[in-house]
Amino acid sequence: YHVWTKGHAPTNFAKWRTATTPYRVQWEADFEPYVMVRRDSPEYDRRFVGFGWNKVAHIMELDAQEYEFVVLPNAYMIHMPHAPSFDITKFRSNKQYRVCLKTLKEEFQQNMSRRYGFAALKYMTAENNS
Repeated sequence: YHVWTKGHAPTNFAKWRTATTPYRVQWEADFEPYVMVRRDSPEYDRRFVGFGWNKVAHIMELDAQEYEFVVLPNAYMIHMPHAPSFDITKFRSNKQYRVCLKTLKEEFQQNMSRRYGFAALKYMTAENNS
C-alpha cells in the first residue's frame, strides 16, 4: 500500500493490524485488493493484459455484481518485490500505450453502464474525480 495507496486504502491496514474479526470494506476508485473468489466468479476482462487496469476492472465487476469485500484478520499474502515489468515500462514511456489504455477503460465503463445501468454510474463518476 505504500507504493499505490489508492489501490489499497479501503483495506485500512491500520485497522487490519489490530482486527480480531473480519470486517467489510466498500469499493473506492482504483481499489485493487488481492482477493480470493470462487472459481465461478467473473473472470478478468481480457482487454486488460499487461499493465493497467486489470485488477481495477475486475474489482469493479465484482462490486457491480454485489460481491462483498471482507478483510480477514490474521490472513495475508506477500507480494514479492520485482523489477518493473515490460508493460509498466511501456506505460511510462509510450504515449500511444497510455492512449490505448484510456480507450479501453472508456469502452469498459460504457459496457458496465449498459450491463448495470444507473448502478454503474458511480464507476464513471469516481474515474472522473480520481
